Amino acid sequence: MPNENIEIMKIEYKDLGVKINALNSFIHSNPIFKTICYLEQVRMIKQVGHMESYLQILDIRIWTANDKQGN
Repeated sequence: MPNENIEIMKIEYKDLGVKINALNSFIHSNPIFKTICYLEQVRMIKQVGHMESYLQILDIRIWTANDKQGN
């Protein structure tokens, strides 16, 4: 995989991490979250879980791509 693709994945990884942190902060620290309907709370919690799973996959892909290139 060319270095350019690895760099794109690294940018995506960083951006996704920022979004995950923001959503987790809202879920766990913002009192407004408790005022949202229960089903929407559940959807947001599921969303952040899927985002975290995707982040893990990106991490593995980056690590594997770097390993294949000897980085």
